[in-house]
Amino acid sequence: MKIISTYKKRIIGLLLTLGLAVALCGIGRIGFIPSWVTFKEADFASKVQDYLVTDIDRDGDQEVIALLWKRGKYGQHKPFWVKENDTRYSQHLFIYDVEEDGKYRQKWCASDVGTPIRRMKMLDEEKGILLTETIDGVSNLWRWDQWGLDIMDNELTIVSFGDNIIHEEILEQADRFYGGNYDFLYEPFKADIEDADIATVQLETILVDKESAVAGFPSFGSPLEVGRALCNAGFDVMVCAGNHALDRGIYGIDVTTDFFEQEGVTCVGIQNGRDSEFRPYEVVEKKNMKIALFSYTYGTNGNDASDKYPYAVHYLPSNEEQERAMVEELKECRTKLIKDSSGAAGAEDGADFVVAFVHWGDEYSKEVSETQKHLTQLFSEGGVDLVIGTHPHVVQESEVVDRPDGGRMLVFYSLGNFRAYQGWNEAVKTGLETVVTLEHTYDGVKIKDYGTRKADAYVSGP
Repeated sequence: MKIISTYKKRIIGLLLTLGLAVALCGIGRIGFIPSWVTFKEADFASKVQDYLVTDIDRDGDQEVIALLWKRGKYGQHKPFWVKENDTRYSQHLFIYDVEEDGKYRQKWCASDVGTPIRRMKMLDEEKGILLTETIDGVSNLWRWDQWGLDIMDNELTIVSFGDNIIHEEILEQADRFYGGNYDFLYEPFKADIEDADIATVQLETILVDKESAVAGFPSFGSPLEVGRALCNAGFDVMVCAGNHALDRGIYGIDVTTDFFEQEGVTCVGIQNGRDSEFRPYEVVEKKNMKIALFSYTYGTNGNDASDKYPYAVHYLPSNEEQERAMVEELKECRTKLIKDSSGAAGAEDGADFVVAFVHWGDEYSKEVSETQKHLTQLFSEGGVDLVIGTHPHVVQESEVVDRPDGGRMLVFYSLGNFRAYQGWNEAVKTGLETVVTLEHTYDGVKIKDYGTRKADAYVSGP
Protein backbone atom coordinates (compact mmCIF):
# COMPACT_ATOMS: atom_id res chain seq x y z
CA MET A 1 0.00 0.00 0.00
CA LYS A 2 1.40 3.41 -0.91
CA ILE A 3 1.43 5.66 2.16
CA ILE A 4 1.80 9.44 2.27
CA SER A 5 5.52 10.04 2.70
CA THR A 6 5.23 12.19 5.85
CA TYR A 7 3.64 9.27 7.63
CA LYS A 8 5.77 6.46 6.26
CA LYS A 9 8.37 6.29 9.02
CA ARG A 10 5.71 6.61 11.69
CA ILE A 11 3.64 3.79 10.20
CA ILE A 12 6.62 1.47 9.88
CA GLY A 13 7.54 2.20 13.48
CA LEU A 14 3.99 1.58 14.55
CA LEU A 15 3.79 -1.75 12.71
CA LEU A 16 7.14 -2.86 14.14
CA THR A 17 5.92 -2.03 17.62
CA LEU A 18 2.62 -3.79 17.03
CA GLY A 19 4.46 -6.82 15.71
CA LEU A 20 6.66 -6.91 18.79
CA ALA A 21 3.68 -6.51 21.11
CA VAL A 22 1.83 -9.36 19.47
CA ALA A 23 4.94 -11.52 19.46
CA LEU A 24 5.34 -10.98 23.19
CA CYS A 25 1.87 -12.39 23.73
CA GLY A 26 3.33 -15.79 22.87
CA ILE A 27 4.62 -16.94 19.52
CA GLY A 28 4.58 -20.63 20.22
CA ARG A 29 0.95 -21.27 19.37
CA ILE A 30 0.40 -19.57 16.03
CA GLY A 31 -1.59 -22.59 14.85
CA PHE A 32 -4.69 -20.82 16.14
CA ILE A 33 -4.36 -18.25 13.35
CA PRO A 34 -6.20 -19.49 10.23
CA SER A 35 -4.00 -20.67 7.40
CA TRP A 36 -5.57 -18.22 4.92
CA VAL A 37 -4.29 -15.22 6.88
CA THR A 38 -1.26 -13.38 5.50
CA PHE A 39 0.48 -10.50 7.20
CA LYS A 40 1.60 -7.16 5.87
CA GLU A 41 5.24 -6.20 6.30
CA ALA A 42 5.94 -9.90 6.98
CA ASP A 43 9.69 -9.26 6.97
CA PHE A 44 9.42 -7.94 10.52
CA ALA A 45 7.11 -10.74 11.75
CA SER A 46 4.11 -8.56 12.53
CA LYS A 47 0.69 -10.06 13.23
CA VAL A 48 -0.91 -7.16 11.37
CA GLN A 49 -3.14 -8.75 8.75
CA ASP A 50 -4.04 -5.44 7.11
CA TYR A 51 -4.00 -1.71 7.76
CA LEU A 52 -5.34 1.49 6.28
CA VAL A 53 -4.27 5.10 6.68
CA THR A 54 -7.28 7.40 6.60
CA ASP A 55 -9.16 10.07 8.52
CA ILE A 56 -11.78 7.69 9.88
CA ASP A 57 -13.13 10.14 12.49
CA ARG A 58 -13.05 13.10 10.03
CA ASP A 59 -11.12 15.36 12.42
CA GLY A 60 -8.59 16.50 9.78
CA ASP A 61 -5.80 14.17 10.98
CA GLN A 62 -5.09 10.71 9.65
CA GLU A 63 -5.37 7.57 11.72
CA VAL A 64 -4.25 3.99 11.26
CA ILE A 65 -6.91 1.30 11.17
CA ALA A 66 -5.23 -2.04 11.85
CA LEU A 67 -6.64 -5.55 11.59
CA LEU A 68 -4.66 -7.49 14.19
CA TRP A 69 -4.31 -10.95 15.66
CA LYS A 70 -3.74 -11.02 19.40
CA ARG A 71 -3.91 -13.59 22.15
CA GLY A 72 -7.12 -13.39 24.11
CA LYS A 73 -10.62 -12.34 23.23
CA TYR A 74 -9.91 -8.86 24.54
CA GLY A 75 -6.17 -8.57 23.91
CA GLN A 76 -4.54 -6.88 26.90
CA HIS A 77 -7.56 -4.68 27.49
CA LYS A 78 -10.21 -7.04 28.82
CA PRO A 79 -13.15 -5.49 30.70
CA PHE A 80 -12.87 -5.49 34.50
CA TRP A 81 -15.82 -7.87 34.81
CA VAL A 82 -14.08 -10.57 32.77
CA LYS A 83 -12.10 -12.78 35.16
CA GLU A 84 -10.20 -14.92 32.67
CA ASN A 85 -9.01 -14.03 29.19
CA ASP A 86 -8.97 -16.66 26.44
CA THR A 87 -5.37 -17.56 25.54
CA ARG A 88 -6.05 -18.31 21.88
CA TYR A 89 -5.37 -15.88 19.07
CA SER A 90 -8.33 -13.79 17.95
CA GLN A 91 -8.83 -11.00 15.48
CA HIS A 92 -9.32 -7.36 16.45
CA LEU A 93 -9.80 -3.93 14.91
CA PHE A 94 -7.54 -1.22 16.36
CA ILE A 95 -7.37 2.49 15.59
CA TYR A 96 -4.29 4.57 16.38
CA ASP A 97 -3.60 8.28 16.28
CA VAL A 98 -0.18 9.13 14.85
CA GLU A 99 1.39 11.97 16.84
CA GLU A 100 3.65 14.66 15.40
CA ASP A 101 6.66 13.26 17.23
CA GLY A 102 6.26 9.91 15.52
CA LYS A 103 4.68 8.19 18.49
CA TYR A 104 1.30 6.60 18.29
CA ARG A 105 -1.63 6.59 20.69
CA GLN A 106 -4.26 3.90 20.84
CA LYS A 107 -7.56 5.59 20.06
CA TRP A 108 -9.98 2.67 20.01
CA CYS A 109 -10.03 -1.11 19.83
CA ALA A 110 -12.60 -3.85 19.42
CA SER A 111 -12.71 -7.16 21.21
CA ASP A 112 -12.71 -10.36 19.17
CA VAL A 113 -14.62 -9.50 15.97
CA GLY A 114 -16.22 -12.95 15.90
CA THR A 115 -16.35 -14.36 12.39
CA PRO A 116 -12.87 -13.46 11.04
CA ILE A 117 -12.55 -10.59 8.57
CA ARG A 118 -10.85 -11.59 5.33
CA ARG A 119 -10.32 -8.07 3.94
CA MET A 120 -11.26 -4.43 4.42
CA LYS A 121 -11.24 -1.14 2.52
CA MET A 122 -12.56 2.40 2.80
CA LEU A 123 -15.93 2.50 1.09
CA ASP A 124 -16.09 6.29 1.32
CA GLU A 125 -13.02 8.24 2.44
CA GLU A 126 -14.92 11.52 2.60
CA LYS A 127 -17.63 10.15 4.90
CA GLY A 128 -15.24 7.93 6.85
CA ILE A 129 -17.04 4.66 6.06
CA LEU A 130 -15.10 1.39 6.38
CA LEU A 131 -16.20 -1.85 4.69
CA THR A 132 -15.12 -5.23 6.01
CA GLU A 133 -15.79 -8.68 4.53
CA THR A 134 -15.82 -11.82 6.66
CA ILE A 135 -14.64 -15.25 5.53
CA ASP A 136 -18.35 -16.10 5.07
CA GLY A 137 -18.66 -13.31 2.50
CA VAL A 138 -20.73 -11.06 4.78
CA SER A 139 -19.95 -7.38 4.35
CA ASN A 140 -20.33 -4.86 7.15
CA LEU A 141 -20.08 -1.08 7.13
CA TRP A 142 -18.43 0.78 10.00
CA ARG A 143 -18.41 4.48 10.83
CA TRP A 144 -16.86 6.49 13.64
CA ASP A 145 -19.55 7.69 16.03
CA GLN A 146 -18.19 9.82 18.86
CA TRP A 147 -16.52 7.04 20.87
CA GLY A 148 -15.64 4.42 18.30
CA LEU A 149 -16.72 2.41 15.30
CA ASP A 150 -20.38 1.44 15.00
CA ILE A 151 -21.80 -0.98 12.45
CA MET A 152 -24.10 0.76 9.96
CA ASP A 153 -27.17 -0.56 8.17
CA ASN A 154 -25.91 -2.24 5.01
CA GLU A 155 -29.22 -2.96 3.27
CA LEU A 156 -31.45 -0.95 0.95
CA THR A 157 -34.86 -2.14 -0.22
CA ILE A 158 -36.55 -1.21 -3.49
CA VAL A 159 -40.28 -1.90 -3.66
CA SER A 160 -41.94 -1.61 -7.09
CA PHE A 161 -45.53 -1.71 -8.34
CA GLY A 162 -47.02 -2.04 -11.81
CA ASP A 163 -49.47 0.07 -13.83
CA ASN A 164 -51.42 2.74 -11.96
CA ILE A 165 -54.41 3.39 -14.26
CA ILE A 166 -57.11 5.87 -13.27
CA HIS A 167 -60.15 4.76 -15.26
CA GLU A 168 -63.40 6.73 -15.45
CA GLU A 169 -65.01 4.45 -12.87
CA ILE A 170 -62.25 5.26 -10.36
CA LEU A 171 -62.72 8.99 -10.98
CA GLU A 172 -66.45 8.59 -10.28
CA GLN A 173 -65.83 6.54 -7.13
CA ALA A 174 -63.41 9.14 -5.72
CA ASP A 175 -65.84 11.98 -6.41
CA ARG A 176 -68.93 10.20 -5.07
CA PHE A 177 -67.55 8.57 -1.93
CA TYR A 178 -64.28 10.32 -1.02
CA GLY A 179 -64.79 13.96 -1.95
CA GLY A 180 -62.25 13.81 -4.75
CA ASN A 181 -59.55 12.28 -2.53
CA TYR A 182 -57.64 9.24 -3.86
CA ASP A 183 -55.82 8.10 -0.73
CA PHE A 184 -58.16 5.10 -0.50
CA LEU A 185 -56.46 3.56 -3.56
CA TYR A 186 -53.10 3.14 -1.85
CA GLU A 187 -54.06 2.60 1.79
CA PRO A 188 -53.75 -1.23 1.53
CA PHE A 189 -50.11 -0.88 0.42
CA LYS A 190 -49.03 2.10 2.51
CA ALA A 191 -47.12 0.09 5.13
CA ASP A 192 -45.03 -1.68 2.48
CA ILE A 193 -44.38 1.59 0.66
CA GLU A 194 -43.29 3.41 3.79
CA ASP A 195 -41.06 0.53 4.92
CA ALA A 196 -39.10 0.62 1.67
CA ASP A 197 -36.04 2.80 1.17
CA ILE A 198 -37.13 3.44 -2.43
CA ALA A 199 -40.72 2.84 -3.58
CA THR A 200 -41.59 3.06 -7.29
CA VAL A 201 -44.79 2.91 -9.34
CA GLN A 202 -45.61 3.01 -13.06
CA LEU A 203 -47.64 6.20 -13.58
CA GLU A 204 -49.66 4.94 -16.51
CA THR A 205 -51.95 7.98 -16.66
CA ILE A 206 -50.55 11.51 -16.87
CA LEU A 207 -51.56 14.31 -14.47
CA VAL A 208 -53.56 17.41 -15.42
CA ASP A 209 -54.52 20.54 -13.49
CA LYS A 210 -57.68 21.49 -15.40
CA GLU A 211 -61.04 19.84 -14.83
CA SER A 212 -61.71 19.96 -18.56
CA ALA A 213 -58.63 17.77 -19.18
CA VAL A 214 -59.64 15.03 -16.72
CA ALA A 215 -60.68 11.82 -18.47
CA GLY A 216 -60.48 8.03 -18.40
CA PHE A 217 -59.90 5.52 -21.18
CA PRO A 218 -58.80 5.80 -23.96
CA SER A 219 -57.09 9.20 -23.60
CA PHE A 220 -56.30 9.63 -19.93
CA GLY A 221 -55.90 12.71 -17.79
CA SER A 222 -55.71 12.19 -14.02
CA PRO A 223 -56.33 15.05 -11.58
CA LEU A 224 -53.50 16.35 -9.40
CA GLU A 225 -55.22 14.72 -6.44
CA VAL A 226 -54.05 11.36 -7.79
CA GLY A 227 -50.44 12.58 -7.66
CA ARG A 228 -51.02 13.93 -4.17
CA ALA A 229 -52.36 10.56 -3.01
CA LEU A 230 -49.30 8.79 -4.45
CA CYS A 231 -47.06 11.21 -2.53
CA ASN A 232 -49.12 10.72 0.64
CA ALA A 233 -48.65 6.97 0.30
CA GLY A 234 -44.89 7.49 0.38
CA PHE A 235 -43.74 6.79 -3.19
CA ASP A 236 -40.26 8.07 -4.03
CA VAL A 237 -40.14 7.44 -7.79
CA MET A 238 -42.72 7.93 -10.55
CA VAL A 239 -41.97 5.80 -13.62
CA CYS A 240 -43.56 7.82 -16.42
CA ALA A 241 -42.44 6.51 -19.81
CA GLY A 242 -45.55 4.72 -21.11
CA ASN A 243 -47.89 4.56 -24.05
CA HIS A 244 -50.26 7.10 -22.45
CA ALA A 245 -47.54 9.65 -21.62
CA LEU A 246 -48.64 11.99 -24.42
CA ASP A 247 -52.41 11.58 -23.99
CA ARG A 248 -52.53 15.27 -23.05
CA GLY A 249 -49.55 16.35 -25.14
CA ILE A 250 -46.66 18.31 -23.67
CA TYR A 251 -49.14 20.03 -21.34
CA GLY A 252 -49.70 16.83 -19.40
CA ILE A 253 -45.98 16.10 -19.21
CA ASP A 254 -45.23 19.61 -17.94
CA VAL A 255 -47.95 19.42 -15.29
CA THR A 256 -46.73 16.01 -14.16
CA THR A 257 -43.02 16.87 -13.95
CA ASP A 258 -43.68 20.23 -12.29
CA PHE A 259 -45.96 18.66 -9.69
CA PHE A 260 -43.59 15.89 -8.65
CA GLU A 261 -40.58 18.19 -8.66
CA GLN A 262 -42.48 20.43 -6.23
CA GLU A 263 -43.25 17.39 -4.07
CA GLY A 264 -39.63 16.20 -4.07
CA VAL A 265 -40.47 12.97 -5.92
CA THR A 266 -38.16 11.68 -8.66
CA CYS A 267 -39.81 11.47 -12.08
CA VAL A 268 -38.17 9.26 -14.75
CA GLY A 269 -38.86 8.55 -18.41
CA ILE A 270 -40.32 11.94 -19.36
CA GLN A 271 -38.87 15.45 -19.42
CA ASN A 272 -40.42 18.88 -19.09
CA GLY A 273 -40.87 20.86 -22.29
CA ARG A 274 -38.51 23.51 -20.89
CA ASP A 275 -35.61 21.04 -20.71
CA SER A 276 -32.82 21.95 -23.10
CA GLU A 277 -30.80 18.75 -22.80
CA PHE A 278 -31.44 15.02 -22.75
CA ARG A 279 -31.39 13.42 -19.30
CA PRO A 280 -31.34 9.67 -19.97
CA TYR A 281 -31.55 8.77 -16.29
CA GLU A 282 -32.05 10.15 -12.81
CA VAL A 283 -30.00 9.35 -9.73
CA VAL A 284 -31.34 8.51 -6.29
CA GLU A 285 -28.74 8.29 -3.52
CA LYS A 286 -29.63 6.57 -0.26
CA LYS A 287 -27.62 4.62 2.31
CA ASN A 288 -24.38 5.43 0.48
CA MET A 289 -25.69 3.81 -2.71
CA LYS A 290 -26.07 5.74 -5.96
CA ILE A 291 -28.94 4.20 -7.94
CA ALA A 292 -29.31 5.18 -11.63
CA LEU A 293 -32.90 4.93 -12.86
CA PHE A 294 -33.81 4.63 -16.56
CA SER A 295 -37.34 4.48 -17.98
CA TYR A 296 -38.36 3.60 -21.56
CA THR A 297 -41.56 2.97 -23.51
CA TYR A 298 -42.20 1.19 -26.80
CA GLY A 299 -44.41 4.07 -28.04
CA THR A 300 -47.09 6.64 -27.23
CA ASN A 301 -50.18 5.45 -29.11
CA GLY A 302 -49.32 7.36 -32.25
CA ASN A 303 -48.89 10.68 -30.45
CA ASP A 304 -45.57 12.36 -31.14
CA ALA A 305 -44.01 15.54 -29.77
CA SER A 306 -40.44 14.78 -30.76
CA ASP A 307 -40.11 17.46 -33.43
CA LYS A 308 -40.57 20.29 -30.95
CA TYR A 309 -39.80 18.43 -27.72
CA PRO A 310 -37.23 15.72 -28.54
CA TYR A 311 -36.65 14.79 -24.88
CA ALA A 312 -40.29 14.71 -23.73
CA VAL A 313 -40.58 10.91 -23.73
CA HIS A 314 -37.81 8.33 -23.53
CA TYR A 315 -38.43 5.68 -26.18
CA LEU A 316 -37.00 2.22 -26.66
CA PRO A 317 -34.69 1.94 -29.69
CA SER A 318 -36.24 1.18 -33.07
CA ASN A 319 -33.08 0.48 -35.09
CA GLU A 320 -29.52 -0.78 -34.59
CA GLU A 321 -28.03 2.70 -34.30
CA GLN A 322 -30.46 3.60 -31.51
CA GLU A 323 -29.79 0.26 -29.83
CA ARG A 324 -26.07 1.00 -29.71
CA ALA A 325 -26.77 4.47 -28.34
CA MET A 326 -28.97 3.06 -25.55
CA VAL A 327 -26.36 0.48 -24.56
CA GLU A 328 -23.74 3.24 -24.32
CA GLU A 329 -26.07 5.41 -22.21
CA LEU A 330 -26.52 2.51 -19.83
CA LYS A 331 -22.78 1.88 -19.60
CA GLU A 332 -21.84 5.53 -19.15
CA CYS A 333 -23.84 5.95 -15.95
CA ARG A 334 -21.31 3.64 -14.28
CA THR A 335 -18.53 6.16 -14.83
CA LYS A 336 -20.30 9.49 -14.56
CA LEU A 337 -23.40 10.99 -13.01
CA ILE A 338 -25.56 13.75 -14.40
CA LYS A 339 -27.20 16.27 -12.11
CA ASP A 340 -29.64 14.70 -9.69
CA SER A 341 -33.34 15.57 -9.56
CA SER A 342 -32.73 18.49 -7.18
CA GLY A 343 -30.34 20.09 -9.66
CA ALA A 344 -27.20 19.38 -7.62
CA ALA A 345 -24.16 18.12 -9.50
CA GLY A 346 -23.53 14.41 -9.28
CA ALA A 347 -20.41 12.85 -7.85
CA GLU A 348 -17.39 12.18 -10.04
CA ASP A 349 -17.71 8.44 -9.66
CA GLY A 350 -20.58 6.62 -11.30
CA ALA A 351 -23.67 4.73 -10.30
CA ASP A 352 -23.39 1.75 -7.95
CA PHE A 353 -26.55 0.07 -9.25
CA VAL A 354 -28.61 0.45 -12.44
CA VAL A 355 -32.37 -0.06 -12.81
CA ALA A 356 -34.22 -0.02 -16.14
CA PHE A 357 -38.00 0.41 -16.06
CA VAL A 358 -39.45 -0.62 -19.40
CA HIS A 359 -42.97 -0.38 -20.88
CA TRP A 360 -43.05 -3.24 -23.38
CA GLY A 361 -44.63 -6.54 -24.39
CA ASP A 362 -48.06 -7.55 -25.64
CA GLU A 363 -51.14 -6.48 -23.72
CA TYR A 364 -52.90 -9.27 -21.78
CA SER A 365 -50.31 -11.86 -22.81
CA LYS A 366 -48.51 -13.87 -20.14
CA GLU A 367 -45.93 -14.92 -22.71
CA VAL A 368 -42.69 -12.95 -22.98
CA SER A 369 -42.32 -11.72 -26.55
CA GLU A 370 -39.26 -12.04 -28.76
CA THR A 371 -38.92 -8.25 -28.67
CA GLN A 372 -38.77 -8.33 -24.88
CA LYS A 373 -36.09 -11.03 -25.04
CA HIS A 374 -34.06 -9.00 -27.52
CA LEU A 375 -34.26 -5.85 -25.42
CA THR A 376 -33.31 -7.86 -22.34
CA GLN A 377 -30.10 -8.84 -24.10
CA LEU A 378 -29.39 -5.17 -24.83
CA PHE A 379 -29.96 -4.26 -21.18
CA SER A 380 -27.54 -6.99 -20.13
CA GLU A 381 -24.93 -5.64 -22.55
CA GLY A 382 -25.43 -2.21 -20.98
CA GLY A 383 -24.69 -3.57 -17.50
CA VAL A 384 -28.18 -3.15 -16.03
CA ASP A 385 -28.70 -4.82 -12.64
CA LEU A 386 -32.49 -4.82 -12.40
CA VAL A 387 -35.24 -4.64 -15.05
CA ILE A 388 -38.83 -3.85 -14.06
CA GLY A 389 -41.36 -4.39 -16.85
CA THR A 390 -44.93 -3.12 -17.26
CA HIS A 391 -47.68 -2.69 -19.90
CA PRO A 392 -49.11 -6.21 -20.49
CA HIS A 393 -51.51 -5.67 -17.49
CA VAL A 394 -50.90 -9.29 -16.48
CA VAL A 395 -48.01 -10.86 -14.61
CA GLN A 396 -45.21 -12.40 -16.64
CA GLU A 397 -42.25 -14.52 -15.57
CA SER A 398 -39.04 -13.35 -13.95
CA GLU A 399 -35.50 -14.62 -14.45
CA VAL A 400 -31.86 -13.94 -13.66
CA VAL A 401 -29.71 -13.26 -16.73
CA ASP A 402 -25.92 -13.63 -16.92
CA ARG A 403 -24.42 -10.43 -18.32
CA PRO A 404 -21.46 -10.36 -20.73
CA ASP A 405 -19.39 -8.48 -18.12
CA GLY A 406 -19.76 -11.34 -15.63
CA GLY A 407 -22.45 -9.68 -13.56
CA ARG A 408 -26.04 -10.82 -13.18
CA MET A 409 -29.29 -9.04 -14.04
CA LEU A 410 -32.67 -9.68 -12.42
CA VAL A 411 -35.61 -9.26 -14.81
CA PHE A 412 -39.30 -8.95 -13.93
CA TYR A 413 -40.90 -8.97 -17.39
CA SER A 414 -44.26 -7.61 -16.22
CA LEU A 415 -45.68 -6.72 -12.82
CA GLY A 416 -49.21 -6.48 -14.19
CA ASN A 417 -51.61 -3.85 -12.86
CA PHE A 418 -51.29 -1.99 -9.59
CA ARG A 419 -54.56 -0.02 -9.41
CA ALA A 420 -57.05 -0.19 -12.27
CA TYR A 421 -60.69 -0.81 -13.19
CA GLN A 422 -59.99 -3.92 -15.22
CA GLY A 423 -61.74 -6.91 -13.75
CA TRP A 424 -62.89 -9.27 -16.45
CA ASN A 425 -60.52 -12.03 -15.25
CA GLU A 426 -58.15 -12.83 -12.42
CA ALA A 427 -55.07 -12.22 -14.55
CA VAL A 428 -55.73 -8.48 -14.83
CA LYS A 429 -57.14 -8.20 -11.30
CA THR A 430 -53.91 -9.39 -9.61
CA GLY A 431 -50.51 -7.75 -10.01
CA LEU A 432 -47.15 -8.09 -8.29
CA GLU A 433 -45.29 -6.05 -5.75
CA THR A 434 -41.56 -6.74 -6.00
CA VAL A 435 -39.17 -6.37 -3.08
CA VAL A 436 -35.46 -6.24 -3.96
CA THR A 437 -32.83 -5.90 -1.23
CA LEU A 438 -29.41 -4.47 -2.07
CA GLU A 439 -26.21 -4.50 -0.05
CA HIS A 440 -22.70 -3.13 -0.27
CA THR A 441 -20.14 -5.86 -0.93
CA TYR A 442 -16.39 -5.72 -1.43
CA ASP A 443 -17.00 -5.85 -5.18
CA GLY A 444 -19.77 -3.25 -5.30
CA VAL A 445 -23.50 -3.01 -4.66
CA LYS A 446 -25.25 -6.33 -5.31
CA ILE A 447 -28.72 -7.83 -4.94
CA LYS A 448 -28.82 -9.67 -1.63
CA ASP A 449 -32.36 -11.01 -1.88
CA TYR A 450 -35.58 -10.54 -3.79
CA GLY A 451 -39.17 -11.65 -3.71
CA THR A 452 -42.72 -10.78 -4.72
CA ARG A 453 -46.09 -10.26 -3.09
CA LYS A 454 -49.46 -10.46 -4.80
CA ALA A 455 -51.20 -7.11 -5.19
CA ASP A 456 -54.98 -6.88 -5.49
CA ALA A 457 -55.15 -4.49 -8.44
CA TYR A 458 -58.87 -4.34 -9.13
CA VAL A 459 -60.70 -1.21 -8.00
CA SER A 460 -64.44 -1.79 -8.24
CA GLY A 461 -66.55 1.03 -9.62
CA PRO A 462 -69.17 3.15 -7.79
